[in-house]
Amino acid sequence: MSAHQRRDIPPDELPPFLRVDEVARLLRISRSAAYELANAWLATDGETGIPAVRLGRSLRIPRAAVERLLSIGADDGTA
Repeated sequence: MSAHQRRDIPPDELPPFLRVDEVARLLRISRSAAYELANAWLATDGETGIPAVRLGRSLRIPRAAVERLLSIGADDGTA
């Protein structure tokens, strides 16, 4: 199975920037929902959505943003 077809990406193997479809799998949401969130971030200057950057014609999501989202479930709520 190629890297593009993997279902699970171990956290220690995440690249600095991820493709939207990779983030969708990690967050267990649809590709279209992930694209909507990334585009919302760009359209609202970061007020809503998921952090995303445009690199040429590609849309990428920083690993740090994904790690923050994944850690929310582990938060004890005392922040």
